[in-house]
Amino acid sequence: EGLNLARWLTALPPNVLDAGAYTGAIRQLASAQGWQLKFFDTKKLQQAGAGAFLAVAQGNATDDAGIVHLRYRPKGAPKQPQLALVGKGIIFDTGGTNLKPFLSMLDMHIDMGGSAVVAGVLTTLTRLQSNLPIDAWLAITENRTGPTAYKSQDVVTAMNGKTIQTIHTDAEGRMALADTLVMACQDKPKAIVDYATLTGACLNAVTARYSGVFTNRPDLHPVLKKCGRESGERVWPFPVDKEFLEELKSDTADIAQCSPSSGGDHILASTFLNEFVDKDVPWVHVDLSACSRKGGLAHIPTEITGFGVRFSTALILDRNLTGTVADK
Repeated sequence: EGLNLARWLTALPPNVLDAGAYTGAIRQLASAQGWQLKFFDTKKLQQAGAGAFLAVAQGNATDDAGIVHLRYRPKGAPKQPQLALVGKGIIFDTGGTNLKPFLSMLDMHIDMGGSAVVAGVLTTLTRLQSNLPIDAWLAITENRTGPTAYKSQDVVTAMNGKTIQTIHTDAEGRMALADTLVMACQDKPKAIVDYATLTGACLNAVTARYSGVFTNRPDLHPVLKKCGRESGERVWPFPVDKEFLEELKSDTADIAQCSPSSGGDHILASTFLNEFVDKDVPWVHVDLSACSRKGGLAHIPTEITGFGVRFSTALILDRNLTGTVADK
């Protein structure tokens, strides 16, 4: 049920699942599943100082972007979340001012696949009556081009006060996730897992048969690989080490959004995201290179795979992610 929800949301056309409709669908889902919901619209995000997310949203034709916060609290569970799930919800990605070519833009309605996986995972854990108190965060916006869209060399300030030098407007996912990760860390969950169709570099590295995983707790690498094998959704870990920050040095801000020339953008993107995660909070990032694959993948016969739901269920329940990382 959770897997099919993720597949269905990801496959919807972008004129059907625009930002307003997506938020509305999540509201209906929250009502049906008993989740609490709070929507941070652009005005609230401006007040909170979420300049990274708002940079991406400012080029949209309609002001309906925002960050959705869902809370699942089983009976008797504490208010503080043990787990936070974060998803990239770019409902259509033109590339922005640095416009994508035709073939690269054709299927960019699936760029919200990370947020769909979050909805699928939370649905699965709810239906299985998990005793974990869980928060979920969906960063929902388009990345459009136009006279108000953000551009290269803009300097914006994220919610944690860090300034970001924009290099390439098609690196919008890490911008939207940066502020969302800051928000997810505020209640000090025992673990955060985020999901995003983030980089083409990860697809080049592991193909569409695997997804890449990154974490600020390297001891989790064997656990992540094992969960991938056991669930049938295979992952491969990559490093997130401080030396990669050398590639993200900026003369005009605290950090550059990406590197204009260096390879390994999947590693640099994760290195960037790590700067917006509280170091006391264990964090796993899933770069969903297997979100879609011609001919399907494993037991899924369609191009949209819903990859991440089974893997996450294995990681959270079978391998007790929150208990495992609590001791690190």
